Amino acid sequence: MQYVDISLTIFQAAVIISLLFLAVGMAKPGWLLFWVEKPKRIYLFIPGILLFIGCYFAFSMKTGTPMPIAAIHAMILADALFLIIGMINPAWVFGSEKPDRLWVSIIAVLLFMGLMTLQGMYYGPKNKRQASPTGSLRQQSMPAPTPEPEATK
Repeated sequence: MQYVDISLTIFQAAVIISLLFLAVGMAKPGWLLFWVEKPKRIYLFIPGILLFIGCYFAFSMKTGTPMPIAAIHAMILADALFLIIGMINPAWVFGSEKPDRLWVSIIAVLLFMGLMTLQGMYYGPKNKRQASPTGSLRQQSMPAPTPEPEATK
């Protein structure tokens, strides 16, 4: 029988539920804010994005991703959601009718470039990676080859 980590399943469900909360909040904000006469979608966008970032960060941490990388990945996906929702209607992410899709694009591109720069600091260029203080992974896991004895004549 295969072992299933229930906490990993819970975090996966939390990520899906946060996306459903965001989708329902954008499609029908009155369903979630039923006590408000005409609710604005930004009132559900901000908590929905924060909930998604938190859930995805926790999921990434549970799968073994280092903390800075998990945070950067969660923010990159939130930036993608910002871009998608902002392209549908910029007022949903800014709360007013003044900004247009150009501002959504500019903000999303700047966030993406900044987050990829941060991510590059942790991954680094492949040809200039420095060995860890305890040595490289190959040196730790592979024993040194033993010379074969010479055949006698």
